[in-house]
Amino acid sequence: MRTLAIVALLCAAAPASADRSAAISIGLLGDARATGDSFSAAGSSHDISLLGGMEGIVSFEHAPLAIPAPGEISADLRLSPELLAGFVADDVHAEGMVGAGLRGELALAANRRAAMRTTMYVAARGVVIGGHHDGAAQIMVGEYLTFATGNRFGWEGGAMLRPRSGVSDDRARELDTLVNIYFGWR
Repeated sequence: MRTLAIVALLCAAAPASADRSAAISIGLLGDARATGDSFSAAGSSHDISLLGGMEGIVSFEHAPLAIPAPGEISADLRLSPELLAGFVADDVHAEGMVGAGLRGELALAANRRAAMRTTMYVAARGVVIGGHHDGAAQIMVGEYLTFATGNRFGWEGGAMLRPRSGVSDDRARELDTLVNIYFGWR
């Protein structure tokens, strides 16, 4: 069922790219993970595992905003579908993940003392993670700066909620706090 949901998201994201271009981002991922018999128990747990990893995201975006006339600011609200793949690991094990999502963006361009483009966003993602192919949901907020070359530098942070299979009941729910620092290009 989870695999079917991911395939459906991937198929839905493909036609959405018709009037957009692909942007690729690769980042370093930090993960503070807690488990418990419920998400509430995981959230108040003091037993936290620290993991690190990498994440690659392909998003399908409209062209960056044009730099406005000197002294002006322009803004645009946008939706961008995205596909992701990555992993998290500690010194004992590693887990791969794949997924798809949708990003709601506020793009800004300014021409004050220097020309600048930035985009702030909220992203909701569905992810399949680990050896048991557990389904998970990510909610992230972030921001990136777009340079004149089209390259970008950004960050995002948020949470991942994951019901775990194949583990004892007292560790059946997982709450991850995620931070991603990334570099990208169009």
